[in-house]
Amino acid sequence: MNRIYTENLECGLKMNCRIKIILMLLTFLVGVKVSQAFDKKLVNLDGTKLSAKVLTVESGCVEQVFVDGKTRLKCVAQPYESVRFRLFAPEGVWNLKPYVNVTVDFENTGANEAFVRILIKDVKTQSESWYRPNLSHNAWIAVEESRSFDALLVRHKYSNPAVKPSYMDLFPKMHGLPHAQMLVWYGVDVTQISELLFELQPKAYAQTVYVDDVRATRRASPVLLEKNPDAFFPFIDQYGQYIHEDWPNKVMSDQDLIRQRKLEDQDLKKYPAPKSYNSFGGWNQGPTFKSTGHFRVKKVNGKWWFIDPVGKLFWSFGCTGIGYQPVRIALPGKAHFYAGLPDLDDPNFGDLYYRDRRKGFEPPDYKGVNAFLGGDYILRKKYGDSYREIFKSRSLRRARSWGLNTCGAWSSVVKEQPDNLKMPYTKELWVSGKQLKPIHKLVDPFEAKFSAWVERAVRGNEFAIDDPYCIGFFCNNEIHWGANPVKVVRDIINCDDSVAARRALGAFFAKRQVEVSNASEADLLAFYSHLLETYYKKCRDAVKKIAPNKLYLGSRLHDGALRKEAFSAAAKYCDVVSVNVYEKDVKAFNVRDERDQPFFTEDVPFLVGEFDFGALDRGKFFSGIGFAADQRNRGECMEYFIESALDNPRCVGAHWFHYYDSPTGSRYFDNENANCGIVSTSDTPYVELIDAFRSMAKRLYSYRNNGSTE
Repeated sequence: MNRIYTENLECGLKMNCRIKIILMLLTFLVGVKVSQAFDKKLVNLDGTKLSAKVLTVESGCVEQVFVDGKTRLKCVAQPYESVRFRLFAPEGVWNLKPYVNVTVDFENTGANEAFVRILIKDVKTQSESWYRPNLSHNAWIAVEESRSFDALLVRHKYSNPAVKPSYMDLFPKMHGLPHAQMLVWYGVDVTQISELLFELQPKAYAQTVYVDDVRATRRASPVLLEKNPDAFFPFIDQYGQYIHEDWPNKVMSDQDLIRQRKLEDQDLKKYPAPKSYNSFGGWNQGPTFKSTGHFRVKKVNGKWWFIDPVGKLFWSFGCTGIGYQPVRIALPGKAHFYAGLPDLDDPNFGDLYYRDRRKGFEPPDYKGVNAFLGGDYILRKKYGDSYREIFKSRSLRRARSWGLNTCGAWSSVVKEQPDNLKMPYTKELWVSGKQLKPIHKLVDPFEAKFSAWVERAVRGNEFAIDDPYCIGFFCNNEIHWGANPVKVVRDIINCDDSVAARRALGAFFAKRQVEVSNASEADLLAFYSHLLETYYKKCRDAVKKIAPNKLYLGSRLHDGALRKEAFSAAAKYCDVVSVNVYEKDVKAFNVRDERDQPFFTEDVPFLVGEFDFGALDRGKFFSGIGFAADQRNRGECMEYFIESALDNPRCVGAHWFHYYDSPTGSRYFDNENANCGIVSTSDTPYVELIDAFRSMAKRLYSYRNNGSTE
């Protein structure tokens, strides 16, 4: 049990404590028996010696041994060596559609922590990269630890219609279905899993790990939903939690909210901001450079850093969305998902929290409204009528206590921060104007008013323009520059002359003395680069004109824009290139696409605007793009990611996405219902993840300064 949950039991259950604990244990034991009966053994290690058809060892020492009354796989890696082996489905494929996880029992008998990677392959998997979209998992086993590791089965929504459950239409616009089925645009065909690839990663020391059991576990489809769909609904309670599962720290009443608040007050008092941080979150024990009163970047001893306003080295360890957020849950088509929502005429929680999304929206099916502010409903119960102001201060206290030093994009707390809680922040700019439709989310940079539109966006954040705590500005977010630049330019060619980019293209080719109809691929790529450079140059110039002391942080490049031309253009004009990295680490950005190698080699600083890892052990159905086995593994994956970022001499920071989980039934404007948050939808902090944040913060600057110890 985690620390806060244990304190809840000690402080809150009083007379019925023993009875409830006994009932919990009985329920757990019954659940274990039922679960074990449902489990499916994938490879029989207790049988005869595994044949080459089932086990193939590619490196290191792997052997079947008889220990403690059972047969196990013993894996031994010498210093700086790896162990790599494969387990194949004895009958060719495993159909694992009924299951959520592939669970592997490990035991570490070595003198140091062991690091194992697991890759789940279907019959069509070709690349064996450990990076997404392959279904790989990182597992750490502590010294003398036995660990059951749940490798999540992420279902590729489009690989095979058979992976979709028959009741999928009952849950519209949800990436994850009850009670733990991820159906998304990456992953594997879970009906045709062919093999499991294991690799004990090389370390400076020897490693010895035993594999005791490999099995499929956890029922993917809720029994109640199969037997009586009508009884399954509603399945989300008034605190935004899944009804048909229990877990540590689940909120069961309003009293639980109050009790958690009081316990967290003690925790925040016990853990103030790290001692190594100065008032800006910079390294107070490090060297001092010229003070400019604003953030800037500087290369020091071969590594890029931010320099904070008082001249101290600063590495941005942040989180997006810190502070109050209007967490809207969509009601049209989903009102029956929710239990315990207040009546519209409730004097305290009625019409105050029901909202229309926009005028002209299709007729709603719930009391004449389209959305309910579920977050406000919970926060008011927990913090009282002044919950928004209280929550602002609490959010900053939390962030500082957890070891964060930056409020990332979409953080509502950044404006008018209390003097004693101020934190550095980045600010996003929403540049509005005429869209260049072939490219999603791009305002046409060739429009005559484009620079004025960017300047207007900067002026709209007047509070940040000369604020020492403002690091700089992003311009828009995750522009879809296109996977195929040639196609992007051909789409622009097909536009009429009312489109500024089309007119600019004609002038560009005329200057090169090239007919548009006869343009070569090289000509098209040249205009693509010209488009990118025009955008980034005009954004930079506009930001610097209005806010000359602030850094231009780019456009938060992402997986839909991982083109070397985009990074090269950003590198040319941005003070810091921003990129959202949903990978296991920051060791490589574009390893999946050979067309663009070498990729982003410019010696400029970059900032990871988003990364995260989610798990499905706390009532959520979608982990997000970065997936983990459980809450502990979320913290392990976070620390591994941050260490890789600190090891990269060009990386100047990384921001976790997001402060809050997305709603269990999905956000009102899209399908996302992820366990992405540091805090759940019931405003319950994930203590395992927070412990990892605090651990990382303690060694953040010493690690960056000294580098990896391995």
